[in-house]
This record gives sequence, structure tokens and C-alpha cells, in this order.
Amino acid sequence: MPRFAGLRLNSDWGLSSEVELLSPALLEHAAASGASIAFTPTIAVSDPLRDPQVGYARFKLISYGDEGVLALTRPLSSSLDEVSRLLAVMRGLGIARVLSVAAGNLKDALALIDALASGVDAVEFDVGLSCLLAGEDVAYVRELAGELSATLSAPLILKLSAAGANLINVAKTAADVNAAAIVLTPNVVYKIGRHFFRLHSAHMYPALLFSVAESLAAMDVSVAYVTRAEQEPLASLMPLRLLDVTYVLQWLGYATPRARSSIPLSWRGVSKSLRVYARAGARYCPYGLIRGEGFVEGCNLCGACFELNEPGLVELAALLTPSDSGGGP
Repeated sequence: MPRFAGLRLNSDWGLSSEVELLSPALLEHAAASGASIAFTPTIAVSDPLRDPQVGYARFKLISYGDEGVLALTRPLSSSLDEVSRLLAVMRGLGIARVLSVAAGNLKDALALIDALASGVDAVEFDVGLSCLLAGEDVAYVRELAGELSATLSAPLILKLSAAGANLINVAKTAADVNAAAIVLTPNVVYKIGRHFFRLHSAHMYPALLFSVAESLAAMDVSVAYVTRAEQEPLASLMPLRLLDVTYVLQWLGYATPRARSSIPLSWRGVSKSLRVYARAGARYCPYGLIRGEGFVEGCNLCGACFELNEPGLVELAALLTPSDSGGGP
């Protein structure tokens, strides 16, 4: 059985911090299917787009077909309460629990640790997202990770982009910050204005993996790889596979080819005065909130139902009361 960050695991796969649409039901399914570790969605002190009046989707499906999944997710959109509830579910399932954080300074990082890290098995520090939050390069964030590691009682895991890992000495970086393990992701994070994006692409993985294979093979710390839910040709080379958001599509049973759509430069906001209305035949919701025709109660506007259901089966509508419409008693 694999060991990772000093943890003894029961299988060679789990859920990465790139499963933005993580629900208790999905966690339960993964654990029952053999997952031995789960990371929370990466969280920051504040979501730059959080607005009490406006909601923003977390997921956009760009294309789906024989070539795989091309999708965008919006990282840093989970709340403290949401992540706290997910950690409680993980505890009940008996799988290894990892809190994933990103921060632009030590104060914010420690605030997240103080709020959420009690009893977790390890903490993941996302280097790419932290660079974007800090507006600084990897050298600054590496120093920040070292300061964070010195304060933690749990093991520190560094999450790095495979695209950037061949530009730095990964082994030295891990040693400098006393990292217990490395998570390597082929998916790219970037920022446009106040908008953070993560691009999930099936095409990027093999080339990026081979570009850093030599440096990773010589490392003393354990390495996990973020990959797709579909079987990877290189899966046998990965000591620990951490599935990304495409696992949600597999779990939901989504298999409808989708023509390529445009990649947005920002997320479109939705007024929270509007509610999601599902018509007969709608079924795809990661949180299991669609239960026949009608308004969807408890919706967090993740956007998955709009992307996955047939057009017209899910709509936004206002729920009017007699006073709204001008009617009287």
C-alpha cells in the first residue's frame, strides 16, 4: 500500500483539491469505490468575487468527446463553512483528510489553518494560486511556505504546476520548505482581473509529466499526480493518482458529447434574486438537489446543471409573491 506525506493509504487513488464541485454524496461514493484520501477544494481567506447579491458559477464545460474533457473551474470559491462540513464528512468516512489552502501572506495562511486545520492529516499549500494572490513569484511563495511549515503540526504538501516544475529545482524546493510530499498538476491556473480560472485539459498531461519525470524520479519525498477520472495510459507509472473535476462527470454518469464552446474571459454573475428552476427530465446536479420539476432548493449556483442538462431543462426564474406582482389579498 502506498505511503504519502507520512500517511499509510489503503489504495493508490483519491480526490484532488481540483474537484471544485465536491459534495458529501460524491465523497461517500469515492470512499465506497476505494478512494483512500481526499483533499478539500482549495480555499483562501476571501473569494474576490463573493458578493451577497450576485452568485458566480464554479464550472464551465468547454467540450466533451473522444479527445477527453476540456473544462474550466473557478478556484478559491469555497467558503469556510462549506470546507468545514466537507472535512466532517471525510472524518466519518475514515479516509485521509487534507486541507488545501492558498494565501498571499503568512497572516492569511495562518487564519485558514486556525479555522480549519484541527485534526486534519495534512495541509496542501497551492503554490500557483498563492503566487496569483500575492502578486509575487515562486521565490516569495517558497519562503512563505517555509514559514507556514514551521508553524504546522501536520505535514505540509506542496502543490506545483507541472508546467512550472521543470523551471525550478523541485527537490531543493521541497527540502527548503520541509515539505512532506509534492502534488503535481497538469492543469493551469491563471487570473484575469478579479477572476481566477483553472483549465482542465486532457491534452496537457503526458507531455508535462515526461518533462519533469527525471527530476521527480530522484526525489526522496513522495509525489502524487492530479489526473483525469478516465483511465490514463500512464496510470501505472503514478504511485498516487488524485482525480480532478472530471471525476464529477463520471460519477454523475454524464456521457453526452458536447460541441466545443468558447472559453470566457470572466465569469458571468447571476442575481441571487433569481432561482434555478428544473423541468421534467433534468437530472445532473453534483449536490443531488434536482428532485423532479420545480425550483431547486439550496442551490449554490455552481452552474453544473446548466452545462450538463439539455438546453431548456434548467432555467433561471424569479419566484414572485402576490406583493411582488401587485396583487392584493
